[in-house]
Amino acid sequence: MAEIKSALELALERTKDIKSDPEALRRHEARETGKRLFAQLVKDPGFDLKNALKETPKEQRSWVREGLFSVVKSNITLPQTEADLDRVAVMETALAELVGDRGALKELLKQVRQFFQQYLDDRKQIFDSVRRQYEPRIKQKEQQLAQQYGRPVKLDPASDPEYTRAVQDHLEQLDGQYRKVLQQVNEHIQTLYRE
Repeated sequence: MAEIKSALELALERTKDIKSDPEALRRHEARETGKRLFAQLVKDPGFDLKNALKETPKEQRSWVREGLFSVVKSNITLPQTEADLDRVAVMETALAELVGDRGALKELLKQVRQFFQQYLDDRKQIFDSVRRQYEPRIKQKEQQLAQQYGRPVKLDPASDPEYTRAVQDHLEQLDGQYRKVLQQVNEHIQTLYRE
């Protein structure tokens, strides 16, 4: 009768000839440290990132910086609420330790703040505009339902499929336009980054 092997035994057999690369492991751990530094900065805006980077062993510092930079770049996304604008200050603190030209960074992030605020204003305008456009239809449906049920009915426009589709279509178009500019911002930040 054939021996039945556990998944662990099979995995160990398949990987017995694979040698680990200690350099790759150290690089990965250092990058993860950079990501944790960013998380610490988000949690505590008073966190001394500059000192934390200085305390990093010199041979790992560039990898830590890579990890920090990668997580900062991944956080450069379109805001969904006003509270998301606070991320710009955190990104500025982190990027200030990673770029050579801090004046250019400061100017770029000032423009990013304005860009994000304009995006949020445009989103609000879309919601308001579509709501005004669909308001008569919603009121008509409310009246029909009130007659049908014999009592007043209040409908939330967000529950109307036509309204939701219209908002979604407008937002997708808006997001497409803003993402193009956001891509340029990412490219510009990449050029400012110094390893």
